[in-house]
Amino acid sequence: MLIIKSPATRQEFKEYYALRFKVLREPWGHPQGTEKDDYEPISKHFMAVDDQTGKIVGVVKVYEKAPGVAHFSHLAVKPELQRKGIGKMLVARVEEVCRAEGFEVIGCNARLETTHYFEKLGYHISALPVPYFSTVQVVWMEKKL
Repeated sequence: MLIIKSPATRQEFKEYYALRFKVLREPWGHPQGTEKDDYEPISKHFMAVDDQTGKIVGVVKVYEKAPGVAHFSHLAVKPELQRKGIGKMLVARVEEVCRAEGFEVIGCNARLETTHYFEKLGYHISALPVPYFSTVQVVWMEKKL
């Protein structure tokens, strides 16, 4: 069974960032350190943990982009466990937290090849694509809470 929780210890954060790097940066040849951004200190971080093994299998973070607007990013699930609902669980948890905190809209910058995934979760494209890390294009997708 999976539980969604926030990393609390130095070791949990180390594993949290390691998963983000492995899934979101390493495949594109980006250096370590690029899995973090300037919003880390103001973000709420969540991870999906296998309660039997204690292993982190998925991660996501969220922060306030503008008054009433939350921005989640760095959604990553271990490749061998993708397509099993873990990402959906993480997004649902972020939405739940944001709804409870009074946010009206939540969004993310989705890679163009993942827009269909977020559309299934109720998000819609609301901006033109822009380059990201000069290697991929992302588009802002949002959902009313």
